[in-house]
Amino acid sequence: MLRSLATAAGSRYELHPGPRRVRTVTYLDTADHRLRRKNLVLTHERAGAAGELVLTGRGDTHTVRLKELPRFPARLEQLPGGLVRDELGPVVGIRAVLPTLTARTVTREVAVRDSRGDLVAKFEWIETTVTEPAAAEPLVRITLYPQPGCRKAGERLAKRLRAQPQIRSASSAPAQAYTELLTATGALRQAGNGRPPITRDTPAVAAVATALLGFADTIADTLGGVVDDVDTEFLHELRVAVRRTRSLLKLAGDVLPAELARRYAAEFAWLGDLTTPTRDLDVFLLRMEDLANTLLACEAADLRPFTEHLCAQRDRARDELVDGLRSQRFSGLLDGWWRELDAVLQNCGTAGSTSFGSARELAEKRLRRAVKRVVRRAATITPESPSARVHDLRKRCKELRYLLEVARPVCDARAHRAALRDLKRLQDVLGDFQDGEVQSAALHTYAEQLQAVDPRPPAATLLAMGELAAGLVAQQRKARADLTAVLREFLGPVTRQHLKAL
Repeated sequence: MLRSLATAAGSRYELHPGPRRVRTVTYLDTADHRLRRKNLVLTHERAGAAGELVLTGRGDTHTVRLKELPRFPARLEQLPGGLVRDELGPVVGIRAVLPTLTARTVTREVAVRDSRGDLVAKFEWIETTVTEPAAAEPLVRITLYPQPGCRKAGERLAKRLRAQPQIRSASSAPAQAYTELLTATGALRQAGNGRPPITRDTPAVAAVATALLGFADTIADTLGGVVDDVDTEFLHELRVAVRRTRSLLKLAGDVLPAELARRYAAEFAWLGDLTTPTRDLDVFLLRMEDLANTLLACEAADLRPFTEHLCAQRDRARDELVDGLRSQRFSGLLDGWWRELDAVLQNCGTAGSTSFGSARELAEKRLRRAVKRVVRRAATITPESPSARVHDLRKRCKELRYLLEVARPVCDARAHRAALRDLKRLQDVLGDFQDGEVQSAALHTYAEQLQAVDPRPPAATLLAMGELAAGLVAQQRKARADLTAVLREFLGPVTRQHLKAL
């Protein structure tokens, strides 16, 4: 590469390269690219020994030297303490950071002298070559530092350098350069795996198949993170994709070829049941610190035996989950589902494939039906309604929410945002009600389990669990009280207008 610089410099200038500094740079991000979306770049840079973690962005650079080689993926608590971890905390949350790409970076300082030997400029040459996940052509960033009185000559030289066809210039902004590297290696996968996007005129059957294929992609993409237990969000995302699949099969599966929805609905129900025990325990463990902070009569330390019991239960549940995800039943489900849906897309031009009309026509009919179902059930809820009725409303709201997400491309954007916002307010209260009831009941079950272990937990642990159960019941009662006001608003004229505008 430096030969191209000599060509650009011509006979007027001489280049005097300094020593090469070579580093291995591993770029780190969460699976959903939270750091990149916040214009932050986290790297592990190593030229020898254990290297250092470097966080760049927001005009600052924070560095922490490592005493030993780090292991990735790593959750926040597994990173060394200091400014880097403090800055990462609010962004990554419960997600792990994992390698997104690895590059070899060569840095060199070059002095530029004129024919008299006077120093005209210095520039820093940084050449980055990605090696994983796929090799790519080097990207070069040149930063010029003209000497006093030689700015015009420096700018002229910089223009010549950057015009060289051998140089693929990289952005000087770290976040933009990181995105360019991801793009060059194909690590930023095209949404929908290259399938045509859903539009208003897409045949209804193609729209449903495309949406279902997107959910199947998510299941496949999160599978490795679930099996390796990278972080709890992988299982959460897999479950959401399964629930979206089941809801769409229920609400619009009849547009698919005969029996296809019925055959696979049972298999996705099995997959949902398989993932439930581990996810329920994850939710409890993720809430444990917040729950412990609500204790008044007991200490947070009193809950330690309970937390250890939950961790042991989760280990057993996760073993069963991983066995299921490695089974022939699961691989057959996913492979067969992809194959069947691809066949649906391939046959969209055949007779009968347009019998349900366009995506817009299907969305209009199914949204109207789903909205009526939710409104009808919401109107029957009173402060005296049994919990089962409230939970049924929550399920119908969740189905409508997933249908709204699928129908987003064919809806008016403003009406869609307003309807989704109204629905989410109702869902939040219904979720608090559900969590309060389910988790308080679970605490009683866990207390009975602890009573059966040897040695039995101290009385303080059971008392602390009782206090937690009381707090969850109070949460449920508050949600029940809030529900009346939220339902009144949801059933009012403003929300009705938003739903009608869909």
